[in-house]
Amino acid sequence: MAPGQKMYPRATVKKIVKAHSKCNVSKNVDVMMFLDYVLFMQTLIKEAAIDAKQSGEKGISARSVKKATADTLAKFKG
Repeated sequence: MAPGQKMYPRATVKKIVKAHSKCNVSKNVDVMMFLDYVLFMQTLIKEAAIDAKQSGEKGISARSVKKATADTLAKFKG
C-alpha cells in the first residue's frame, strides 16, 4: 500500500455503525472493527480453502465458502 493511502474510510464506517446502533462510536472502535473484519475474512478463506481441498476442488468455490461460513461465524460470535 502506498504512503498516504487509507486502508478504509473511517468516517464512513463510523456513520454506518452509528446509523445501525443509534449510538456514538468511541475514538478507535472503527479500527478494532476493521481489524476484526479482516481477521474474520482471513479465517473464512482459510477454512474455505481447506473444505475445497478436501472436496477435491481445484480452487475455492462459492460452495466451499458457504460451508465454511457457519463455522467461522460461530468462532467470531461475541
